[in-house]
Amino acid sequence: MHLVVFDCDGTLVDSQHAIVAATEFALRSEGLPVPERQKILSSVGLPLETIMQRHVPDADSAAIERMLDVYRRESLRLAQQEDRGQIMFPGMYETISWLGGMEAVVMGIVTMKSRRGLNRVVDAYGIRDHFQVLKSADDGPGKPAPDLLLDCMSAVGVDPQKTVMVGDTSFDMMMARAAGAYTIGVAWGYQTVEELEESGAQEIVRTPEELNRSLNVFIS
Repeated sequence: MHLVVFDCDGTLVDSQHAIVAATEFALRSEGLPVPERQKILSSVGLPLETIMQRHVPDADSAAIERMLDVYRRESLRLAQQEDRGQIMFPGMYETISWLGGMEAVVMGIVTMKSRRGLNRVVDAYGIRDHFQVLKSADDGPGKPAPDLLLDCMSAVGVDPQKTVMVGDTSFDMMMARAAGAYTIGVAWGYQTVEELEESGAQEIVRTPEELNRSLNVFIS
């Protein structure tokens, strides 16, 4: 049995417009300057509180909490729009369906979305039944700590040597390496190929077709 674990934002779905919009809205609610778009995206994958503290390191805890509340309300509003504030990357539904049909493969998601946000994604795109384990920011220490990935392995009874993490950020790669899993970085997400390589990605794929080939080798 092999375990394939996916990140969500930047790997399965492109939610950058909603993330940037909610971040800008939260910062402006406190009259604070807004970072460049790429700086916002480069922090995606960390726990939300950590991200906000990165953007405004001098803010006190009360201000951080207010901005987090604003961010969550704005994210919920965007998620209720017709496009749900995100789109699934082309080809990823097919990859999930292909893996879901394999008896010797189980799948999971580890994301820094809230549990509610993760539920919206798997239900909106009809992919919940393909995943045996779902871990969110509500379930334990955030990336790059290995805890949530180790919890996935424990839940399905698969060893690290037979686990692969698929993600778009250095935080995914560091988490997976710390957990002893194999690492595949996807180049269509929110960090650069160089960042993925420097953080320990053992493979970099540029298309879902390349990802499928790499996964087929890993699970064969």
